[in-house]
Amino acid sequence: MIKGILFDKDGTLLKFDELWDEATKMVMPKFLHKIGIDADEENVSRAVKAVGNSIAAMTYRDMTKAVIEVFEIEADDKMLSLYSKHFEEVTKSTANILPTADLDKLFKWLSDRKLIVGLATADTKQTALKCLDRLGIRHFFSYVGSDDGVLKPKPSSDIIEDFKRKFGINSEEIMVVGDTNTDMQFAKNGGALAVGVLSGVGEKEELKESADFIIADVGQLMHDWENIKIQESR
Repeated sequence: MIKGILFDKDGTLLKFDELWDEATKMVMPKFLHKIGIDADEENVSRAVKAVGNSIAAMTYRDMTKAVIEVFEIEADDKMLSLYSKHFEEVTKSTANILPTADLDKLFKWLSDRKLIVGLATADTKQTALKCLDRLGIRHFFSYVGSDDGVLKPKPSSDIIEDFKRKFGINSEEIMVVGDTNTDMQFAKNGGALAVGVLSGVGEKEELKESADFIIADVGQLMHDWENIKIQESR
C-alpha cells in the first residue's frame, strides 16, 4: 500500500515551458553580465544551448558549469559556487510559476488519505520552498529532498532512502511522480512505484521505458488512483 509520494517539481507540479523558456531568456543576459561575458544575442544563444532540454534534470551548479564551459571560463569550487548563486538568484527573480493542474484540490485529496507528501528536486531547498509558496501548497509537504550538497541528485536513490528513514516506510510503499526518464530511473533505483506525467518535457515513448504508469498530469492521480493501486500490486 502506498504511504508516501515524492513529486518532482518542474514539469510535474509547475509548467516547465512557462517557467524556463521565459526565465532562461531573461536569466542568461543577467548571468553572463555577472560573470563578465558580453550578453549579446550570439552569446545568450550559446548559453541557452549549453543547457538545452537537459535543464529539467540539472542542478544550478550543473547549469552554471555547462554555461561557463562554453565560454572556456576556469572556475574552482569557490567560484563555481558563487556563479551558481548568481544563476539561482536571477532565476528566482524572473520565474513565471504556473501549476500543471488544480494542485490545491489534489493535495487536499491526498491529505484526506493520510499520505505523506514530499518533493524530490534538483533545485536548492530555498528555491524549491519559494516555488511551493508561490503555488500555495507548501503546507501540504512534509519533506523536501533537494540539491543540498549531501544527498546525491536524481537518478541516485539518496532522496528516497532519506525519505524512508525520516518516515519509517519501505520502498514499495513509495510512489514517485515525475515528467522525465530521470525521475522514472530515480524511482526504479529506489525500489519505488514510478508514475510518469505528460505535463512536462518527457514524451510518452520515453517515459514508458521505465514508468509503471503514465498519466496526463498530476490531477489525474485522483481519477486513476485505483488503477495505479492495481498496477502497484502486480
